[in-house]
Amino acid sequence: MAEQCRYCKRRLDQADAQHARYWPFCCERCKMAELGHWFEGRYVIGRPVDQVADDAALKAPAPPSGTSRRGGKPGGGSNSS
Repeated sequence: MAEQCRYCKRRLDQADAQHARYWPFCCERCKMAELGHWFEGRYVIGRPVDQVADDAALKAPAPPSGTSRRGGKPGGGSNSS
């Protein structure tokens, strides 16, 4: 499936320098029109902010026992000879 401009649905050519410049839109007009919709309140977040998960509150799972967070060998020793 080809990529499309998020505003006008025109097909985007990733090799086209203009499309790359305004990605994911095809031109500045579409980019600014979309931004205008946000400013006018036509687009809204689908749920109240208090229901959105706070990324800082999410914790990464603990690594398996016996390994370091850096993916090294168990015991965390250095590999220098």
